[in-house]
Amino acid sequence: MSVDRNLSDEQLNAYVDGQLDADEKSRILNAINSDEALGRRACELRRLRELVQLAYEAPPAPPRARQRTRSMGPWGQAAAAGLLLALGSVLGWVSHGQSATSQTGPDLDIQAMYLDEEKAFQTTSIANAPIDKNGRKIVLHISSSDPQKMEAALDTAERLLNTYRSRNQHVELELVANAGGLDLLRADTSPFADRVHELQRRYENLTFLACQTAMNRLLAKQGKAELPPLLPEALVTPNALEEILTRLQEGWVYVSI
Repeated sequence: MSVDRNLSDEQLNAYVDGQLDADEKSRILNAINSDEALGRRACELRRLRELVQLAYEAPPAPPRARQRTRSMGPWGQAAAAGLLLALGSVLGWVSHGQSATSQTGPDLDIQAMYLDEEKAFQTTSIANAPIDKNGRKIVLHISSSDPQKMEAALDTAERLLNTYRSRNQHVELELVANAGGLDLLRADTSPFADRVHELQRRYENLTFLACQTAMNRLLAKQGKAELPPLLPEALVTPNALEEILTRLQEGWVYVSI
C-alpha cells in the first residue's frame, strides 16, 4: 500500500473525529504509522478534541466586564493549561508551514486557529477563517520577553487593525500577554511603552491584557511584596489561558507570536 504523507488538516480532523469509512481510515492510519510527524499531529489533534469536549461540558462563562473579574470558570485551570499546551504544540508545526492562500491580499494572510462548529481546531489564514455577523474578533498572544517578538506582536496588531479599518469592516482585537510577554505591558520593563500608548489612542477596539496568574508567579519568584506596575493602557485578566480559550469558544480566532 502506498503511503500518503501529504494529508490536510481537514483529513486528519475527520480521522480523529471518526468520520471516515474503513478504506479511508486504513489509508490514513497507514500514513500515520509510517510518518512520525503525522503521528504527532494526529495525537495533538486528538488531545485537543478531548480537552475541548471536556471544557464544553460546563456552562459558558457569563458576559465579562471590562475590568476582567472572571475566575477560571468553565475550563478549569488544569484543562486550560493542558489545552493551551496542546494548542501551542499544534501551532508549532503550523507556523513552520506555508499559510493558506489568501484571496484578500497579504495583510490578512496571517496564520490563525479557530474552533469550527464541530468543536475541532482548524488552521487557516485570518482572511479565510469564518466570521460572524458582528465582524472579525482576534486574540493575539505574546508569551516571550524577546523584544523582536514584542515588536512583531505590535506590528501584527497594527497591521490587522489598520487593514480592517481601511475596509470599513468591524474588528475587535485583544493582545494577551503572559509569561515573558508580560514585559511588554510592565511599566518598569516595556521597551515599547510609547507605541502601546499610541496604538491605544488610535484604536478603541484594541485591548491590552496582562495575566494576573503570571504576575503572581513573578511576585513569588522575585520575593517581592507588590505586583509589578503595568502601563496605564493594560487591563488585567485573571488567567491568560482561560481568556484565550473562552474567546475561542466564543468564535474568536487565535494568533500566536
